[in-house]
Formats: sequence, structure tokens, C-alpha cells
Amino acid sequence: MESNKAKLSQVLGFGALFIYGVGDILGAGIYAVVGQIAGQAGHLTWASFLVALCIVFLTALCYSELSSRFPKSGGASVYVNEAFDKKWLSILTGWLLFCATVLSMSTLSQAFAGYVATFNHSIPDWILKLVFLLILMFINYRGMKQSSIANIISTAIEVSGLIIILSVGWWYLFVEKQPSVGPQGLEPSLSHIFRGAALAFFAYTGFEDLANIAEEVKSPEKNIPRAILYSLGTAGILYLAVSWTATAVVPWTSLSQTSAPLVQVVEKAQPSFPLAIFSLIAIFAVANTALLNYVTASRLLYGMAEVKLLPDILTKVHKNFHTPHVAIFAILPVVYLTASTSTIGSLASSTSAMVLVVFSLSAAALIRVKLREKKVTGEKNFRIPLFVPCLAVVLNIAAIFFLPADKLIPAGWFVAAGLIFSFVMSRRHFRLRLATEKRH
Repeated sequence: MESNKAKLSQVLGFGALFIYGVGDILGAGIYAVVGQIAGQAGHLTWASFLVALCIVFLTALCYSELSSRFPKSGGASVYVNEAFDKKWLSILTGWLLFCATVLSMSTLSQAFAGYVATFNHSIPDWILKLVFLLILMFINYRGMKQSSIANIISTAIEVSGLIIILSVGWWYLFVEKQPSVGPQGLEPSLSHIFRGAALAFFAYTGFEDLANIAEEVKSPEKNIPRAILYSLGTAGILYLAVSWTATAVVPWTSLSQTSAPLVQVVEKAQPSFPLAIFSLIAIFAVANTALLNYVTASRLLYGMAEVKLLPDILTKVHKNFHTPHVAIFAILPVVYLTASTSTIGSLASSTSAMVLVVFSLSAAALIRVKLREKKVTGEKNFRIPLFVPCLAVVLNIAAIFFLPADKLIPAGWFVAAGLIFSFVMSRRHFRLRLATEKRH
């Protein structure tokens, strides 16, 4: 009976995986929270992006080796489980990653409503968010191939939007020779830059999602590490260019006050450009990242259930579409409720905090795996020096303390719930193991 169970299909090669990673990272960063980061770092927003990139790249190297060693759906929760064999810690890690993904989707649904608002409609936000999430759920439900096609199309559109920003912004600054806005008020301090960098971690979330779809990737040991590093590098270069351009054209004080910051850049740099087109591009960008977050969250639940960290019902795969449909349906109400009860600033800060904790746990898992390894095995594995995950742990934990404490309330609630949930589920797993041992 078990042999007839539907399974996930390996449909993604390196090209599709690279585009998946780029699309997942880009929408969350520039289109959604560049204004929030500008509110911290001012005209040095680009420096915050650079600091965050340097720290995140260390974590990306850790994920590259871990995904090469353990190419399974579930990502960080699987890595922690393999390294420490502590069910409660593995469940808590998966819970935090799931919550970070949910908060990211909630942030993007608010950004979606903000960009749609530029069309001067009278549709309530709650309806926009619900319809938005229902469309994402349907695409995810229909299959990974459909999600990948939607991602490729949306990624092309969102990259075109960033090219538009760079084109009109640089034309404004270097051809029309309009003066750069420059500093407004006090010069941002190093502390301001690091606060912006801590928030900018939200902008780089997405590369780790590639590890959560490992069972749907061809040759995952080789393709996932390459896709992680190439997609993060590509997104990082675009972030630096666009963030510098945005704060050079528009005062950071204005960018920090709007939910559609890049529309302001186009409006000032090239007033004749049809803003409706750019708003539509931005909508595709945030929708694309939200879709990929949805895919990640469902595969995370599926992967954790596969290794008995969550109830078996979440391992159910649709016999025709080969998607974890029970997990997909379970996610929608959680995201909608979170999006309806929090602000975009608190959602982004809370996402960054939980992502940083998960990154720290993943790097610690790699340290444990490398220390207990007596000899190098598996020539196909991607390898990094031991000091890289050690440095990643220190820097990720340090970055958490630069996040605004007053905006971490959603993270606090999710962490408290996660501790309770992980304790209950680990006790359940212990009782099931005892019952199995008694039967044998």
C-alpha cells in the first residue's frame, strides 16, 4: 500500500533553480522594504545592504554544504536533526523557519495591497490580501512545474522593473545632471547602518528556500549549492545598485514613509513614465516572492512530517499534481490572520529576527557535522572551511541585537508558541517510540 503513495517529482534543473532563487530573493527586498531600511540608514542604505550581503554570504556557504550533504525537503530542520539528533530542537528550528516564511508572505501581501492602492481603487485591503493568497494557493496546489513557470515569467518582469529603476534613475542623475539628494539631517552613524543591515536580512531571505525543495531538484548535491551562491550574488549586485539609486533620487525621509517606495523613484526621475506599468511590475515582484515562500512553507511542513517531526497527514501528496496539498491548505489561514493583525515594519523585523536565529542554528549544525567527521567522504559534496560557519554563527546572533525591539512582537509570540509546540510534539514522538519498542 505504501509503495503506491504519490511522491514529489524531480522537475527542476539548474537553470530553473537559479531563476527560482533570484525570483524568491528580489521581490522581498527592494520592492517591499527598501523604504523601511532607508528609515534606518538614510542615504547610506546601500551600505546596509552591503553589510547584510557579506554576513548572509557566509550563511549561504553553510547552506551550500548542508544541502549537498543532506538533499532533503525540510531544510534547516533536517540539518539540525542530522547534526544534533534532538527532536525538540529540530521541531523548533522548523517552526521558526515556517513562521519566518509565514511572516514574509504576510509582509508581501501588505506590500501587494500597497502597490495595488496606487491604482486609486476602493477595494478593501482585506479582500485584496485574501484574493492574493487564494491565487498563490491555487498555483502552488497545481504543481511545481506550474509554480516554476509562474516564477520564470514573474522573475523576468521584476528584473525588468529594477532595470527601469536603474535606467530612469541614472538618466536623471548623469544625463540630465540633476543633483543627488545626498544627506538629510544628521549623517547616519555606524549603528544606523547596522540597524539597516539587520532589517536588510529580510531582503536576502529566499536563497535558503532552495534547500527546502531538494527532493524536486535534479542532481541536488551539485545544483543546489551553485544555485544558492549564484542567485544570492546576482540579487546582491542588483540591491546595491538600486538602493543607491533610490536614495540618490528621492529623499530617504520620503522613501521611509510609503508602502510603494520605488514608484516614488520613477515618479521623480521620469514623470512621463506611466506609473501604472511600474506598479504592475512591482505587484508581479511581490507576488512572485510570496508564491515561492508559499512553496517553501508547504515543502517545509512536508519534509518535517516525512522525518516524523510533524503529523503524518502533512506528508499526503496529490496523486495527480504531486504536491503536498494538505500542507498547502493548512498554511493559508495562518498567513491571512498574521497579515491582518500586524504592520509591514513589525512583520519585516520579526522575519529578520527568526531568519537570523535559523541561520545561526544551521551554521551550528554544520559545525557539529564537520567536527564529528573523522574523514572526508563523498566527493560530490560542496565543502567550506570550518571557520566559515563559526563566523556565521557569531555575526548572525550579533545582528539580532540591532533590530528594533519594539517591532519584534510578532516574533515573540511565534517563538513562545514554538517552544510549546516543540515540547508537545517531541513528547508525542517519545511516546510513539516507546510504544513501538514495546511491540517489538
